[in-house]
Amino acid sequence: MVANVGNFHTLAFRLKGNQVEGVFEHHTGLINREKLDQMLRSFSAGTLTHQEIFDDHGHGALIYSPDPYDLEEGEFNLVVTGPRRNLMRNSTLRTYFAAPFGDMMLTGCFGLLAAAADVFPEFGDEIWASLGGDDEIAPGKPPWEAA
Repeated sequence: MVANVGNFHTLAFRLKGNQVEGVFEHHTGLINREKLDQMLRSFSAGTLTHQEIFDDHGHGALIYSPDPYDLEEGEFNLVVTGPRRNLMRNSTLRTYFAAPFGDMMLTGCFGLLAAAADVFPEFGDEIWASLGGDDEIAPGKPPWEAA
């Protein structure tokens, strides 16, 4: 499964091979980690309904395959992206946080900074420190959210 926890909308997909088995969208401001975990577990089980999401003021859900999605398979069972992905930081699901700081639109910029760290080793430590954030100040947060 993949979830993009955006500023205003959370969008999740069930994927199998190169097929989309399902999708749902909800308003990020109306959910918390517990609720999203529950929706994603129901989504993986194939039991999440459009009406359930719509009645909760979300946009809806569509599941093409009612077969359960195996949450025990693999190293992780949910890929998380998006600017508000920290909502899933303590998820009960086994998450993988893709894209630096969850911001897909800045992935290329972060990649260029990483390349600059390799090309200019005299600045490498400082660049890598800025890309990694400071876990003592703000664990898992990008540098601009550390304050």
